[in-house]
Amino acid sequence: MESYARFLVHLKQDEHRGELLVKLRKLLQADSQVELFSHHYSAAVEGSTLFDPEKHQHAIQSLLRQIEKGLQSHTDKLEQLGVKAGADVSWGRDEAETLVRKVMRYKPDLVMHAPDTHPDLLQRILGAPEWRLLRLCPAPLLLSKKQHWNERPIIAATIDPFHLDDETAELDQLILTHAQRLAEQVDGELHVLHVYQTLPHSAIFDEHLVMDYEQLQKKVRADHRARIQALISPLNLSIDDPCVHLLEGELSQCVPEWSERIGVDVLVMGSLARGFVDRLLLGSSAERLLERVSCDLMVLKPDSFHCPVDEF
Repeated sequence: MESYARFLVHLKQDEHRGELLVKLRKLLQADSQVELFSHHYSAAVEGSTLFDPEKHQHAIQSLLRQIEKGLQSHTDKLEQLGVKAGADVSWGRDEAETLVRKVMRYKPDLVMHAPDTHPDLLQRILGAPEWRLLRLCPAPLLLSKKQHWNERPIIAATIDPFHLDDETAELDQLILTHAQRLAEQVDGELHVLHVYQTLPHSAIFDEHLVMDYEQLQKKVRADHRARIQALISPLNLSIDDPCVHLLEGELSQCVPEWSERIGVDVLVMGSLARGFVDRLLLGSSAERLLERVSCDLMVLKPDSFHCPVDEF
């Protein structure tokens, strides 16, 4: 199985960069290539010299050179480990689009980004950079929280094979492949999670079905077990293995408690494109979990995903 060899690491000017680099080191191998990237924008700089183009550019370039110098100290340390490393900085008002354009140019195997917390729901939906990255980033995206990884990290693939289209089926396979790849690269432990809901008793109106409600629920559980077993068999896993988990309930409620109890380090999930109304009312599973889990999230797009951001 191919490993992650080409990394794009978004380093911001905050205290989280140290932990992000620690996780990067755990992922590094002999053939690894790393690009450290930093986005910056200052409304004060943009506004104070707006009417003098020469001074405006000079102020921006001076600031970017200072940031790049800070990144260079980290690339020097990486090169001492035998890793090919580079640094790049960019100026732009839109952090998410600036980072996505860098992704499209660099074409990494994995993007690493430390999300900020956004307690306001509307801010998250409309403007938070990490929420926009979830929807726009074409490469595998690791959203790194402040939590340290265990000595042997637990990587959990979150799948739902009860799909209605080929794109979602493709995504389930992709999730399993990447979760297994990540677990092997960090010498971790692979877990598989499926969350489903059975029919509530109040939703059954047919009197004959009400009498058979318990049998109906058993059939639903059996169907889910059979579908999961078929999906994980190529990984030499069984539905009865302790690393395979089937939970009944609402995903956004079950997963935070489960991941905390199991000690999950990285939750691997898929993200499909949605319209604005869908995002406003529901959001994707990854979006709903981003602020609710303390572990890291790896978010994947199907191969058919088309990034709406122009490269330049």
